[in-house]
Parts: sequence; structure tokens; C-alpha cells
Amino acid sequence: MEYIAKEAGIGKGTIYEYFASKERLFEEMLKFSMEEFRLGLKEAMDQGKTITDKLLNCSHYNAEFLIDHMDIVQIAMQINLLSEELRVHFLAGQEAIRGHYDLMVKAAQAQGELRADLDDELATFCIMGTLDEFCKQRVFVDQRPLAEIDHQGIVDVVMKGLK
Repeated sequence: MEYIAKEAGIGKGTIYEYFASKERLFEEMLKFSMEEFRLGLKEAMDQGKTITDKLLNCSHYNAEFLIDHMDIVQIAMQINLLSEELRVHFLAGQEAIRGHYDLMVKAAQAQGELRADLDDELATFCIMGTLDEFCKQRVFVDQRPLAEIDHQGIVDVVMKGLK
């Protein structure tokens, strides 16, 4: 807490006025990061005109967020280490993100970009899982720079399928 206070240019006691402990401060940081990710992802979606543009934007945003927040994301991925309150908050955030993707899929169906008989819930989970795992692999495991991540390739696989 002393280090944080020094970096913030405030007294350590001031931090304790807002956060009862280091753990509580950390949990609030995780909550803030989750909300920042949700809002940024929604903005990335909204900037695309077609579903392909939206998916490409989501892939770029996902990778950039992972790189910019690598430490906190790695901790958040270990959800079993988090408090019950934080797990509930994290899962609610995931549900909100799923909702954004679901609306995107339904809108693309309504506009004829995706086939009408597509199971929108299944499509949403496939898109979320594919983009999330692809970006985590490239950022955390392969440790590739952003410029070397083939966002268009993963979007092509999602949109064109495996056949």
C-alpha cells in the first residue's frame, strides 16, 4: 500500500479511507478492468459496419487489452483464487460481454450477413471462445507482437467455417 500511495502522490492513510485492505484494492482493480474490457469491446463492435468488421475489431481489441493488462488478466484467469463476490462480478461481466456478442450475431442474421437458420446462441459461444482463445494463445503463449497476430485469418475461419 505504501508503494501505491507513493506512486499516487498521496498518503497511505488516504488509500485505507477507500479500501480496507490490499485485497480489497486488488478486487476493485479487477472489477474496473473487467468493466473497461466490456465497454471497450462493445465500442470496438459498434465501430464495425459488417459482422466481419466487428469481429476483426473485437480480435484486435482483445489482443491489445491482453497485452496492456497482461498481469491482471493472468490473475483474473485463475478465477478459483478470487473471492465469491469477485467471482459473481466476473461472471456477470462475462454474461454482459456474451450479450454484446449475441446482439451482434442477431443483427447480422437480421441483415442477411449470417444464415437465418443459425443457432445464434451457439454461434455466439463459438465466436467468443475462438477469439478469446486465439488472442490468449498469441499474446501469452507465443508472445507475438500485435503486428504479427493474424486477426483477419481468425475472422476468416469464423466467417467461412472449416470446410
